[in-house]
Amino acid sequence: MAITLTQGAARERIDPTEAPALRSRGVLVEDPRRERPRYFDGRFLAARDLIRDQQYFLTREADLGRAAGSGVAHGLDVAPGDTPHTLRIAAGQGITGAGELVLLPATLAVNLADIPQAEQLSARFGLSRLPAAPLRSRTGLFVLGLRPVEFTANPIGAYPTTLTGARTVEDGDVIEATAVVLIPWQDDGAADALEVRRGTAARTLFTQSTAAGWSANVLPLAMIALQSNTIVWIDAPLVRRELGADRGDLPGLGLAPRGLRLAHLMQYQSHLADVVAQFQGRSFPAAAQFPALPPAGPLPPGIIDTRDFTQRFFPSEVDVDFSIIPEDELPALVEESLALPPIDFQASQAALDLTAVLVLAPVPRQDFATVRARLSAVTRPLKPAAPNLLAQRKPLEILQRLRLPLPLPAVDVANPSDAEWARLANLPSLWFVRRRNLAYRDDLVGTPTAVAGGADVVVERAVRERVESLGLTPSLDRVLAASSTKAAANVVSLLASPRVAASPTLTAATLGALNASAGSGAEAQLDHASVLGVRSALASGVGEGLEKIERNAADDIQANALQRLASNDKWRRLDAEARSADATRLQDLGARLTGGTTATASTEPADAAPSADEATESPAPADAAPAGTATRATSSPAASAPAASAPAASAPAASAPAASAPAASAPAASAPTATPRATPAPAAPPARKAAVVRKAVATKKTGPSRGGTKG
Repeated sequence: MAITLTQGAARERIDPTEAPALRSRGVLVEDPRRERPRYFDGRFLAARDLIRDQQYFLTREADLGRAAGSGVAHGLDVAPGDTPHTLRIAAGQGITGAGELVLLPATLAVNLADIPQAEQLSARFGLSRLPAAPLRSRTGLFVLGLRPVEFTANPIGAYPTTLTGARTVEDGDVIEATAVVLIPWQDDGAADALEVRRGTAARTLFTQSTAAGWSANVLPLAMIALQSNTIVWIDAPLVRRELGADRGDLPGLGLAPRGLRLAHLMQYQSHLADVVAQFQGRSFPAAAQFPALPPAGPLPPGIIDTRDFTQRFFPSEVDVDFSIIPEDELPALVEESLALPPIDFQASQAALDLTAVLVLAPVPRQDFATVRARLSAVTRPLKPAAPNLLAQRKPLEILQRLRLPLPLPAVDVANPSDAEWARLANLPSLWFVRRRNLAYRDDLVGTPTAVAGGADVVVERAVRERVESLGLTPSLDRVLAASSTKAAANVVSLLASPRVAASPTLTAATLGALNASAGSGAEAQLDHASVLGVRSALASGVGEGLEKIERNAADDIQANALQRLASNDKWRRLDAEARSADATRLQDLGARLTGGTTATASTEPADAAPSADEATESPAPADAAPAGTATRATSSPAASAPAASAPAASAPAASAPAASAPAASAPAASAPTATPRATPAPAAPPARKAAVVRKAVATKKTGPSRGGTKG
C-alpha cells in the first residue's frame, strides 16, 4: 500500500456527498474512534484538535496490538526476592488484552509489605470491588499483573487565551508508565488452605470456560499465595500466557487454544515438583493434590508398587497400562496428546470410566531393542491398589453383592520379564499420556506369517568364510554352540552388519563380547537379549577405539592378537583409552594389542599343547618335520608319535594299538633314528602315556602332516 505525504495511506476517497447515501443503504461503516483532524492553511488549531490527533494514533496502535494477540512477548519472569516479603520481576514487555503495550526496562523489585501503595493503586485503577479501609495483612491468592497507566508532569507556563486572562501553570507532558498491581483471586477456598486452593484455581482456569478474574487492561504475570504478606508459593503458568498463545485452536471444534493446554502442562510440572518435595518420597493419590490433570505430564517417583504392579496415583475408574517408548519419540507423543481434554477427577463416574491412561518409560533408542527382547509383552496393565479395587466392580456385581476380589498375585522376581518391568517402574522419568477411545474394528482375525527368502544362506556363508579367514572359527563355534535359536540368528546378523564386517578387529571384539556374555564351562548360555545388548553397545560407540588402532596400524593385526580379542571382553578398557588418544598414544596402544596385554586367556583348547614332561617322553627327531612346520612339531603331540617305534621306548599293550600304526608303515631303517640319543626316555606312567597316545591320534586326524617317515 503506497503512502503519500499529503494523503497518508492510499485509501480510496469517496465524495463527501456520496457518504449520506451509502450510510442510508447500510454499506458504509464508520468507526468514531478513527477520526483525525484535517489540517489546512488558515485553520485555527485548539488543544482539543491535537489531543484528538494523538488519540487517533493511540487507537490505531491498540488495534494492531490486539491483532497480534495478548500475552508476554519476552521476559517478565517472576521470582522470589531477597526477603519473604519481596519479589522480582525481570525486564521485558508484553501486550494486554486491550492491545496496550506494557514495558519494564529493567528488573523491578516489589515490596509486598508496602500495603498502602499497593492498595492505593488498586483503588485508583478500579481493581477493588468495594472501597474498604487499607488492610495491614494480606492473606489469600492474588494475581500479580502489569497495567499501562499515564500521568501528567513537568509544569510549564500557559499563556492566556483572552486579552484579559492571566497566565497559569499547566503540566506540559503526558508520561506513559506501567504499574504493578495485585488483584484478589475470588474463590470459595478457605484462607488457611492455600495449597488446596492452588489446585482448585488450576482446574477453574484450565478446564472451565469461565471469564478471567481481571480486566482486559491488565497483563497477568503470576498467581501468588500470601500469608500475612509472606510469599507461600508463586505459580506463573497459572495465569501467564505467551504472546499469541490464544490463537491456534482448531476451528469449530470447541478445542482450547494450544497455549492454554501447554500452560496447563507447565503449571502441573511446577506444582508437582512442590508436592513431591513436600511429601518427601511418600506416595499420594493424584486427586488429593490435583483436581484436574493435563492430558500428558510427568509422574512422581514410586507410584508403581513392583511387588504386585499396582498404582495409587490414578483413581480406580481410570484404566492404566504400562509400556516403553524410545525417549526421542516422547515429545511427539506428548504434543499429540495435548489435543485431548484434561483429566478432570471431579467429573462424573461415567466420564472417568471412559478415561484411559498409558504410563510410559522412556528408553534410549540404542537400548530399546534390548529392553523389548527382555519383555514378554509390549504393555502391562497396572491395577489400582487393593483399597480401591471395590470401586472397580461392575454395577451388576455391586447389585448382586458378589465376593470381594481376590488379592493380586505376587510378582515372580526370578522371571526375567518381571524383573525388567520392575526396573522400568523404578525409573525417575516416567510420563503419562491420555489415550483415545476409538472404535477399533475387532472383526478381522488372522495369524501372522513370517516371510523369508534365501538371502540368509548367502549371508551366513559369507560370515563363516570371513571368520575362517581371520582364524576365528573356534570362537564363532563356541558362541553358536551356547546360543539359542533366535540368538544364533542375531549373532550372524550382527557379524554381517557393515561396520563389523569392515573391521577384522571389531569382528574379533564382537566375538569376545559374545563369549563373555555367554560365560564359560558347560553352563555357557547366550540368549537373544544378550546379543541385542552387544548390538546396542556397538551402536552407542563401543569399539571406535579399536577401529582407530586398526586404521593407525602400519600392518594388519596378526591372527594371534585377533584370537585374544575374541576370547573375552577385556578389550573394552583398551578401546576406551584409544577413543581419545592421539597418534603417538595409538601406536603404544597398538603395541599393547599385538603384545597380548588386552587378554589373559588363550583361544587354544586346554589340551591343544602338551606339557614339558609330555614332550620329553616322546621327542621327535629334528628331521622328522617338513619345512615350515618345525615350531608346530615341537609343541604338538603328533610329532612325538613316531618315537613309539623305538625298542627302548616301546609302549605298554594299552597304548600299543594307537602307536603301532605309524611304526608298522615305517621301513626297518627308521629304527636307528632313536639310537643317537645317549639315554632313552624313561617309560611314562600308563595314565600319562594314554593321554599322550590319545593326543597323537587326535592330531593324526585333524593336525598337520606327520614327520619322521622318510626312508
